[in-house]
Amino acid sequence: MKVTQYKALGLSFGTLVDRERGIIEGLRPLAVQVEELASDARLLGAYRHVAGELANNAGRVSATAFHGQLYQRLAQQLQIVPDWDESVAFSSSSAQWPMFEDAPGALQYLSKFYRLLLIAPPYGIDVQALAERLPITFDAVIEPDSDDWHAGLESELRRLGLERAELLPVRSTERDDPWADRVDFPVCTLRRGHHSPWNNSPQALDGKRCEYASLADLAHAHQRALLA
Repeated sequence: MKVTQYKALGLSFGTLVDRERGIIEGLRPLAVQVEELASDARLLGAYRHVAGELANNAGRVSATAFHGQLYQRLAQQLQIVPDWDESVAFSSSSAQWPMFEDAPGALQYLSKFYRLLLIAPPYGIDVQALAERLPITFDAVIEPDSDDWHAGLESELRRLGLERAELLPVRSTERDDPWADRVDFPVCTLRRGHHSPWNNSPQALDGKRCEYASLADLAHAHQRALLA
């Protein structure tokens, strides 16, 4: 598989923003009071559990309201009286969750060759706040707030004059990444945290295991493919 064979990239939110670090740092005031949340994995698990409950019952609310409710509910479940200032801080934190350093530059490069589609998380994200921090404009934003979000994706692809086969999904390693359950066509995975680029690895060359350590490495792979 060559990355140059595609005309569009379907980038999940987690490939651009370190959502997990933002969650962990925002919930740390609760975690230090409860031994069972001492590990990052358990803290993320608690977030996802409560977020799933809210998403099923609260309907569509702003990212600020969503995370304010989440903080209060999680504190209640842990039998903790939440600090008001900490709760307010977490409610507005998602708009400023840390962006991966390579994302802005890599997106500028990739936007010259691909239509860029953003696949948002299923809950609690201010897409407009993200867009204001980036040097590019997404060609489409798909918010997977239902089991049939792929229908919305298909609609946007038709609007852009693209076939599904011309889209390369690019996912993160977050457990609830929207692309996580897609196995019926090549899905490119960014496995951030690895110290060595994967451009020449078997994973990067395997059509079913397109894997890189960052979005910058994907952009570099595109450059190499143009020269090949």
